Amino acid sequence: MITNGAAMRQIQATTRDWYRITNRADTAPEVFIYGEIGWDGITADDLVRDLAAIDADEITVRINSPGGSVFGGIAIYNALRTHPATVNVLVDSMAASIASVIAQAGDTRRMVQHSQMMIHEANGIAIGSGKEIREYAELLDKQSDLIASIFAERSGKPEAIFRALMANETFFSAEEAVETGLADEVMIPARRDPENLMVTDSTTTDSVENEILEHEEAEPIIEEEPPPPKPPTDFSDLFK
Repeated sequence: MITNGAAMRQIQATTRDWYRITNRADTAPEVFIYGEIGWDGITADDLVRDLAAIDADEITVRINSPGGSVFGGIAIYNALRTHPATVNVLVDSMAASIASVIAQAGDTRRMVQHSQMMIHEANGIAIGSGKEIREYAELLDKQSDLIASIFAERSGKPEAIFRALMANETFFSAEEAVETGLADEVMIPARRDPENLMVTDSTTTDSVENEILEHEEAEPIIEEEPPPPKPPTDFSDLFK
């Protein structure tokens, strides 16, 4: 979203930070981007300043954002790309609009299972004469070209593909984001290793053993085979 300076200043005067940074001795610092960037959520100048203060070999960036300010998002993207640390991005739920661009800043880009990504053209609000509106439309087109160039650079695919996908406001599942080159892999959370019965902190070994005993004593249950899963959207034709 792009708007004029007066409107942005009025909006930012009432914002509150929706990002946070945790920095513990036993893990890499984590940056949580959970909110609208530059609107009623995260302000780019504060986040960029805090990123610059991080002195670590690795940074984990976790994203659940509907997007927000194009200029603010590009500033965050560039701050992450130029940071000396290795940046590991994790999309926890949604990386939409300019948040999908921030996700491309990672040296590694992972989509948590069932997370999503959405890309679209830059959009905004303008008031003025016909000449001013036409100039504003040209500005939006330039921002869309810039965003598509980032997607192309990080995916290794032609920019024109992403301009077409952006024009259609395309939503990707985690698997589709990987297929399109906007992420490296899908992270599937594993709460228990069935081979050696590894458990999470919230589960005890005794509870696992009791569950196994109860399962062995129970009557066998015959279940019908589930229907085959719906095949993912095929983007392969776009990449020929």
